[in-house]
Amino acid sequence: MDWASRVDSAFPQPLRVILRGVGQVFFCCNAVTKLIFLIALFIGGVAAGAAATVGVVTSTVTAHLLGFSKKDIDAGLYGFNGTLVGPCLFLFLEHSPQLWLYVILASILSSVVLAALMRILRPYQIPASTSPFVLTSWMFLVAVYGFESFTRSSVLPAAGIPVAVPGASGLSFENWPVALFKGVGEVMFADSVTVGILFLVGIAIVSLRGALMAISGAFVGIIFPTLLNANLNAIEMGLYAFNPVLTMMAIGWVFLKPSGKSAALAVLGGVMTVVCQAGLASFLTPIGLPTLTFPFVLVMWMFLFAAGMSRYWVDPEAEEG
Repeated sequence: MDWASRVDSAFPQPLRVILRGVGQVFFCCNAVTKLIFLIALFIGGVAAGAAATVGVVTSTVTAHLLGFSKKDIDAGLYGFNGTLVGPCLFLFLEHSPQLWLYVILASILSSVVLAALMRILRPYQIPASTSPFVLTSWMFLVAVYGFESFTRSSVLPAAGIPVAVPGASGLSFENWPVALFKGVGEVMFADSVTVGILFLVGIAIVSLRGALMAISGAFVGIIFPTLLNANLNAIEMGLYAFNPVLTMMAIGWVFLKPSGKSAALAVLGGVMTVVCQAGLASFLTPIGLPTLTFPFVLVMWMFLFAAGMSRYWVDPEAEEG
């Protein structure tokens, strides 16, 4: 929208870059949308909002001090992994003064990991996306076993052999909207319907198709786990939805040409993300780690790599050249 672009350009440069870093979590490069996202995070929880702010500022400043691409920094690409690292650590670890130092260190590392992965993946034109956040968070969550200053919260999966969970007998009609909007909000660890709605509004300001892909991903994250009798509580909390939300936005809106075929491929990607999430959850349970957004990252990478081999996504003339 033109008005959003005008407001975006009116923000002071440093603030605009920081806000863009928040918005890039949902592939949105507009400071207005990012401001909505940040406000939504604080509505979801002051600690989470503050941690996200510390994370995005730290990761962005780190990229600047290390001399990484100014174009990428200005687009907010070095901010969104730090945005996720902060709330993640505050969710899965007990709060303490030392936790703020932990967030700062993890945010610094996320920028370094992003730069390394961008260098590795650039020849293939595949984005690193949230993989730096995942790898960094996993390392810092496992590292707490060696530090007495940190305690795992009850939200973090207990380490042990995976066991069968109670199935889903069916989601009641009144719980569908709650599960849908929470599925969007859980992308940034927000267990809130209001936050999910605000995220969708922010995405819609940038692109109605992007918002449609997001809400469709949330639907996939409810319908498919229900059909497979996944844990009902996890479905109601949106825990099976946030990864399909990102997968469908990436495939159906951002990285492939928007069309009916890419939308269909996005739905398939969303379904596969649910399966991937269940598999990764079982794989990671013995060491007590959450899947985070790694199911989305894996499925997106595979689908984008595969798209390069398909006649539907590759320009034959470009290949000949």
